[in-house]
Amino acid sequence: MDRLPRPASLANRIAQTLRDDIAAGRFAAGARLPAEAALAETFGVSRPIVREAIALLKADGVLVTRKGSGAYVSETPGGQVWRVASAPDGGPTLAQLFELRRVVETACAAMAALRRTEADLDGIRQALAAMARHADDFPSAAAADIAFHHAIAQATHNPCFTGLTDFVSQQLLAARQRAWENSARLHAADGAPRAADAEHAALVDAIARGDADAANAAATAHLGAAARRMGLD
Repeated sequence: MDRLPRPASLANRIAQTLRDDIAAGRFAAGARLPAEAALAETFGVSRPIVREAIALLKADGVLVTRKGSGAYVSETPGGQVWRVASAPDGGPTLAQLFELRRVVETACAAMAALRRTEADLDGIRQALAAMARHADDFPSAAAADIAFHHAIAQATHNPCFTGLTDFVSQQLLAARQRAWENSARLHAADGAPRAADAEHAALVDAIARGDADAANAAATAHLGAAARRMGLD
């Protein structure tokens, strides 16, 4: 482990370095970490900073602490909480999060087409209708948009996809609202239908028909257009 430069969040950086060491096998499940004083010397920081990093890893289930004994790698060293690691420059960026959204939501669309039930379709269609009702109320429209993609993720019947979709959606909430505002301005300027309406409808149609390839293509087209509306392409 090398000494770290001094970015804005030393505790997060140290926690990520320790995660990397554990993932690389330098500390196996059940292994005891070096004492706080030794870690502080290794990283060139104070003991309270090391203590904060250990607390972060403990909260995520990566480490366990034993009173008077120190910190140990848990039996589930991958942790029990998923989070985006901070990049040295403060990432992830909006573009990086949207790239993750493209991968997750196109996969969800294809899987939902194969696994959806009639109840799932009802939920998807209700969210679609809510977007139409709230099209001019941007916060409500953005929330309905999130509910729509949540309903598609739920139709995969895999809670891992649902949880990841919800996480990315919340990270992109402000950008989604800006996209609705941009779409409304274009609609007001030339009276043309909102492009997102047709994109969402095509996605619902493909899922309802059980056509995984068409659902994937519809999601890909929608997300590409959404990226342009957010100014990401």
